Amino acid sequence: MIAHVARKRLVALLAASTALAGVVAGKAAGAAPPDLAAITRPGANIQRTMTLLEESTPQARSTVRVLFYGQSITRQNWWPIVEEHLRKEYPHANLIVENRAIGGFQSPTLIQTAEFDLYPFYPDLLIFHVYGGGGDAMDKWEEIIRRTRTRTAAEILIWTHHDVGRERDYAESERIRQIALKYDCGLVDVLEQWQQMLARRNLEPKALLSSGPHLNQEGCELLAGMIIPFFKYDPQLMTDQSRKLATDVPFTDRTRVRRLPDGSIEVAFQGNRIDAIASPEAGAGPLADVLIDGRKPSTIPKLYVLTRPSNAPFDAVRPALKRIGHEAPLVEEDWLLEVLESTSDGTRFRFRVSGSVTGEDGEGTNTERFVSRSGRVVIEPQRNWMVAWALGYRKREMPDDFRVTWSVVCQGADSLQFPPAEHDGTETAVTLAQGLTSGTHTLKLVPRKPADLPISGFRVYRPPLE
Repeated sequence: MIAHVARKRLVALLAASTALAGVVAGKAAGAAPPDLAAITRPGANIQRTMTLLEESTPQARSTVRVLFYGQSITRQNWWPIVEEHLRKEYPHANLIVENRAIGGFQSPTLIQTAEFDLYPFYPDLLIFHVYGGGGDAMDKWEEIIRRTRTRTAAEILIWTHHDVGRERDYAESERIRQIALKYDCGLVDVLEQWQQMLARRNLEPKALLSSGPHLNQEGCELLAGMIIPFFKYDPQLMTDQSRKLATDVPFTDRTRVRRLPDGSIEVAFQGNRIDAIASPEAGAGPLADVLIDGRKPSTIPKLYVLTRPSNAPFDAVRPALKRIGHEAPLVEEDWLLEVLESTSDGTRFRFRVSGSVTGEDGEGTNTERFVSRSGRVVIEPQRNWMVAWALGYRKREMPDDFRVTWSVVCQGADSLQFPPAEHDGTETAVTLAQGLTSGTHTLKLVPRKPADLPISGFRVYRPPLE
């Protein structure tokens, strides 16, 4: 325990010197010094989310999308405790909570899977933690946060590593603090609280661990107990950034919602996503044709995303492929990759791909770069595949019928049609376009019938970084 306390003091000194250097640099540049206390204050930088939760009522149930993302630590049994707390504390909110964390994927790998896991989900709140992986990997850690800030309007809550006795975790935690400051994230300084608790109870780090850095049940409960208090509603903590992430435009706002002579509706907006919100009398069926900057959303390439590929053989968590690219514009369809022949350990195999729209699209091997005939599927070789790793980890042989599936989805709608509300009071909204280049756009709705559209307004999402 003495060695652990001594190491803790050394880390504190290093952290203090790093923070001091940051303050000096900030003053030299004429900027305000960083304020770590401000972003670790419960509720900091997540007040848009907290307002949606707090103001939800049985008559007006706000939809709040929450995504947990990271690796195995983020998948452990602490996160359901946090979810249960949110559902119990805010029973009238329409909470959509997912955990898409992938065990073993540190930041250099997770930055690839985030392309189909994180940005298309477009959470209101991202709860994120991952290990860097050594070397320059913390640059990838920061890049995930930067991309979240440029491609979504999500608020972000991150936390430092818990103490497992590894020296590199202290340096990574300090980098996490600086990333939180740089990108206006909420921050739970788990490392500091963890070390204080260990010293107070005279414990070594392994007392709260099961294997490696993984938490035992007491450790999971402790981590949940550190995260939950951060969910605090405090209007005084609302920042300009959080306030501008999503803007409601009432349908009656004649300065922003223009009625054209032909009966169509035009809305100018700044951001990368726009939703239409139904009025109470909205019914089923298509109501209007949708144009973004004069184009149908289905013709805008940036709106197409891939779903996560199906899992590696005998693996319940990790996808068979970390990334699938393309060289030609995508269309909405389902894809199938079939293994035709393989070595028993999966290190070398031949496959065929086919799309539900494209049809059979070529054959390739896992050891060479594959570009399908249509250009709609590009697969980089070897390390992009998780097949051989999964077989080796599970000590199994390649199954005879192994296949990989994924889908291409357009995050837009060529026609406005509201889905039925799941619960009374739940706001009914439909995304007309998501994934646009963040900037100035024009939405045009051309009604199918000459009547007022049953729309109460629009919601525009604007990422804080261009």
